[in-house]
Amino acid sequence: MLYFPSNYPNAFEQRTTLYSAPQISDVPAGAPSLRSRVALTCANHAIRDVGGQVVARIAGLGTYWLLTRLGGTPLRIASGIVGAGVAGRVSYLIASKQIGTDTNIKCVAVGACTVVGSIIGGVITGLGSIQLVSGVAAGSVFTAAASLTATCVANKDDKEKTNQLKAGAAIGATCAGIGVAAYIDDHWMGASDHLPARNIGSIIESITIELWKSASEKLGPSADRNVLNFEGKVVATICGMLPYLLMTVWLNGTVASQLVQDPDMASFSDLAKMLTIGSLPNGVRGAGNALSVTIIEHYGLFVVDENSTSLRNNEGLQPPNPETVINKTCIRHMLSVCRNVIYARLRENHMSVEDASEIAQGVYACFAQCRELIHDIARGEGWSEPKMVQRASIELATA
Repeated sequence: MLYFPSNYPNAFEQRTTLYSAPQISDVPAGAPSLRSRVALTCANHAIRDVGGQVVARIAGLGTYWLLTRLGGTPLRIASGIVGAGVAGRVSYLIASKQIGTDTNIKCVAVGACTVVGSIIGGVITGLGSIQLVSGVAAGSVFTAAASLTATCVANKDDKEKTNQLKAGAAIGATCAGIGVAAYIDDHWMGASDHLPARNIGSIIESITIELWKSASEKLGPSADRNVLNFEGKVVATICGMLPYLLMTVWLNGTVASQLVQDPDMASFSDLAKMLTIGSLPNGVRGAGNALSVTIIEHYGLFVVDENSTSLRNNEGLQPPNPETVINKTCIRHMLSVCRNVIYARLRENHMSVEDASEIAQGVYACFAQCRELIHDIARGEGWSEPKMVQRASIELATA
């Protein structure tokens, strides 16, 4: 938890700009201090996230509990169809926004990414292939690295090459990752009989939580991360990752698994108790992310508009944005499915419930913390392009 020293009482009283002295702002008498507003905002984010997670997880658990009574094959087919549609949509959104569709070559690249994503999503969700999960992870890392080249280009031709590099990295690194994982591990299937039911329950959970998050985004005092540019959002995400990761591994991995030694044989009430405890790290995530955004914005770093502020007053419940809900549901569902596959595979290789949970939850937490960044990328955001700085003639003469 961050500590604000008593010898700097105005740490949040005014935004400071890099390389400039703080400007003292006029605060009306009797108005709450900015430090108090930030604390209340963080608490509100934590309560909202935990409450939404509990309701959504119980809804997903109820779906899973009902579906386990059905046959395995129909569930695998249904789960695979859902996974293919979800992964295909995410692949198309990211590819079309980051690569573009203004030329035939780009359209082919976007189509290839969409088809590959649909196939991989269907197989992961329906059959639980751990190799495909490894391939997607490798492809994501290499594509992110390729996208960094956009920060070094200064003309349109180089930008086009960067987009092509992203497409090649997405497809090539994913396929290479699948091949390497398959070579190391010759067991192709890693799915238990209950995995398809878990994955369908996950889509219900994802829909519920994203409906709540979209509706309650401005409920109570809240922090708006959109005041930061993409680089600022990345920094805020990294700052909030460690506490969320530690809490997820401890509560979801260690504590929850000790409550239920065999989740496949546990009762509904036992699983509900486990999921409720597992919702608590999301409160840490919500509070930590809100705090990171407000601190970065306060010091004038990565701010899009100097006249904007990250702190928003209560505007009440809002109608959910359908497109945002659908897109975020797809992203959340695919990350949850990959976590389920990792856990199922580790358990089938005779790893204990506690160890399997800790590993699966640890991997999931790293990607889940970046979930908003994935959505930003799907909306077309990315690293800022370099800007040409024109120097005055007198500067050039004295340089």
